[in-house]
Amino acid sequence: MPIHRIRNNQRDRRGATMALVAVLLPVLLIISAYAINITYIESLNTDVQIASDAAAHAALKEYVLTDGDKAQALTAAQTAASLNPIGEHVMPVGEGDLDVGVSNRNALDSTHSFTPAENGNAIRFVTRSLANSNNTNIKPLFPTFGTNFQFKTQREAIATQAAMDISLVVDRSGSMAYAADEVAQYPPAPAAAPAGWDFGQPVPPSARWLDLIAAVNTFKQLIEASPMEEYVALSTYNSNPATPVRLTNDYTEVMDALQAISVSFEAGGTNIGGGMMEGSAAVTDQALGRPFATKVVIVMTDGIHNYGKDPVNAAHSLYHNGITVFTITFSDEADQNKMKKVADICGGQHFHAVTAAQLADAFREIARRLPSLLTK
Repeated sequence: MPIHRIRNNQRDRRGATMALVAVLLPVLLIISAYAINITYIESLNTDVQIASDAAAHAALKEYVLTDGDKAQALTAAQTAASLNPIGEHVMPVGEGDLDVGVSNRNALDSTHSFTPAENGNAIRFVTRSLANSNNTNIKPLFPTFGTNFQFKTQREAIATQAAMDISLVVDRSGSMAYAADEVAQYPPAPAAAPAGWDFGQPVPPSARWLDLIAAVNTFKQLIEASPMEEYVALSTYNSNPATPVRLTNDYTEVMDALQAISVSFEAGGTNIGGGMMEGSAAVTDQALGRPFATKVVIVMTDGIHNYGKDPVNAAHSLYHNGITVFTITFSDEADQNKMKKVADICGGQHFHAVTAAQLADAFREIARRLPSLLTK
């Protein structure tokens, strides 16, 4: 074949390729723009849900911590939205986006139902302001060529303060017979004890144990005011742990059991880990516990663990059982570092108190901070 014919064929093929590229390039650009638009819009839709979830969570937390202040709940929602932008836009949040109500469920396999109410345990956040906004101006990155890319502005999120099975695990070791402002060392007997007092008799006036009863009563009043029905168990420990009250919604049983211990207050060591395991068994009691309820253990001690299972090892056991643990140390004699570690392991929080008022505040704060979750 002559050389000039081969060269002509090569030029023809190159020309055909260029023509094909010229025809297909716009199509490829349109397909690429379409794919990018889909990805971008879906990303924005995800951003809206993330911002809605964050706003609902923040609003509920502030609502609970401020005893139902809706204005502060709204401010918290607005702050959360500003920290979770939709692309480059901040989601507008107005008063009409927040609904207060009651959210609950009756079985593990059922969903939460939300009913609006003046006061409740849940916040529903609906993106009404975003849906009605004329300034959103969120559009696809590229021309749509007639394709409808829907930016879903109407979203909903519900944050709920969950139904809870709670075990109060409290220290009844000998040191609890002493006042908060004195060193717990026997002998001598507590300063407020009558002459001839010994363990096995009624707890002396001004005892830490009596401060504890008052603080638990504060906790009781707060959960009684909750729209949810919380179940509470009482576990106590000195050298030997015990559970005098199994899970119940009759909170007077807890108070009666604490008062009964006051009548004949025994000495003993500080088996914090054993008490924690008692509390774990109480909230996971299959006969009385609710499978859909969040499990919480509140551990209070005024001393240093000196008997039985180490509380840090116990904390790992409770963590694997899905139990949230809050800890309270009462008096500077207590091992704050260890009890903080216990709370950290189990996703709770540690509080320290040195006076009766601070102890009551600790129980009050825990009642307000009990777990919440997104239920929609």
